[in-house]
Amino acid sequence: MIRISGGFNNLGGTNSFHAPITVGEPDMDEPDTRRADIGVLTVIDEEIRAVVEVLRNLDGCRTRRLADGPMAYEACLPGHDGRPLRIAAVQTLTRGTDSAALACRGLIDAYHPATVLLVGIAGGVNPKVQVGDVVLGDSVISYDARRETAEGTRRRGQTQVVSAAVTHRLNEFFRDRPARGFGIHRGPIGSGNAVVTDARSEIRHWLRDVNEKVMAVETEAAGVAQAFHETALRAGHPVGWLPVRGISDTADEHKTHSHHDLAARNAAATMALLAPYLDFR
Repeated sequence: MIRISGGFNNLGGTNSFHAPITVGEPDMDEPDTRRADIGVLTVIDEEIRAVVEVLRNLDGCRTRRLADGPMAYEACLPGHDGRPLRIAAVQTLTRGTDSAALACRGLIDAYHPATVLLVGIAGGVNPKVQVGDVVLGDSVISYDARRETAEGTRRRGQTQVVSAAVTHRLNEFFRDRPARGFGIHRGPIGSGNAVVTDARSEIRHWLRDVNEKVMAVETEAAGVAQAFHETALRAGHPVGWLPVRGISDTADEHKTHSHHDLAARNAAATMALLAPYLDFR
């Protein structure tokens, strides 16, 4: 397990640019068609605030209204070779896998990023994770698809694994990072539109049967994984995607909102630490 300390400064604001980005296929005559190297998706207000707080401390922070409505927050941090690594973050319209999938497609159309990160909170379901820790979801188990029978629910979930390219970079990240602050783990996460707030939930039991190492549950990653899968042949398609999930509760009857800010800040801090490893230029 890795421990990394957080910490943020309130520096400056953003410059607003309200001209819309033209959305469409990239210009293949240009040597580099990517308008951002890393695209970031958030969902709830605490998540986007935490990400924006990180971006405001980076170079070139600005806002831009996208053609289909959402505000995008852009900034740069140094990549491994010293060149600026461009980050663009947006908030989904609402919660759930469908909205996440649509927002992911819109982010890809607008910026053609090499990597899409889903940065935010989740409920921990593994004794190894504590509130405030961060889970990097190297696979996503969708639990929504099911058949209802007289004998009970028969789930037909599927697992999608992050790309080999992203997995190699995760290996490097965990090799290099010193032990500090809060815990960072990697492992499978469960995802679906049902919010889990019961330690005896049938969903939790099913997930453990599928993979005993499931770390967390949340409600958007399955949509991002599906959007990535369905757009694989399009020009400017990302190299990969990755959920970065701060643990805000234990997905049981004790679930509250009291640790949302902590979990979101730790996820955003991990995003900034991980980003240089996801430089695919």
